[in-house]
Amino acid sequence: GSLLAVKGPRVTRENPAGKVESETVLHDPNGVAAVVALRNTGAAQAVVPVAIDVRDAKGRSVYDNSVPGLDVSLTSLSSIARGQRTFWVNNQSQAAEAPRRVVAKVGTTKAPVSGALPRIGIAKLAYGKDISGVFARGVITNRSKIPQRRLVVACISRRSTKVVAAGRAIVEKLQPAPTPKPVTFRVYFIGNPKGGTVSCVAPPTVLAAGSSS
Repeated sequence: GSLLAVKGPRVTRENPAGKVESETVLHDPNGVAAVVALRNTGAAQAVVPVAIDVRDAKGRSVYDNSVPGLDVSLTSLSSIARGQRTFWVNNQSQAAEAPRRVVAKVGTTKAPVSGALPRIGIAKLAYGKDISGVFARGVITNRSKIPQRRLVVACISRRSTKVVAAGRAIVEKLQPAPTPKPVTFRVYFIGNPKGGTVSCVAPPTVLAAGSSS
């Protein structure tokens, strides 16, 4: 095997503190998205593996993220604070058959976290529309002194408690606080966000000064 083939998560030992609160799969002509809502009942964690298995109406697996070569953000959550509730989106699933459900498992991490996680702020959330469809836009701010790289902004739209749409975007660089000028993002959805309330999260990727996780 080549060193470049980054293996996807094979969760053999489930994370005792990583609780899966809900699992949703969405699909439309733009693709398939899996949404996993998580709660961390323990200390802060980094690079938490999330394994997903997308199944069709007959319960057959049509996609899982254990294939090699995926971006690390499609196989793990970059960080989660103590006691935090958050969600994770994989919008790169490929499924030939219409997906009906997704089963998620949270694995244990080998990345220790010391100190508080850097805080990332998201504000001015609004819906917009262009030729590619409906998107959520907002302003992202680094409230820490640690520059962030390849932040994943994951957004979902909820109607009451049901997740009806999801998407993600990557912010390549976010300078340390005070962020010099507003950094905006735009997230396109799989599913129909109309009439739903949008929420977005951007877990920090770089947790300590000078580290290159």
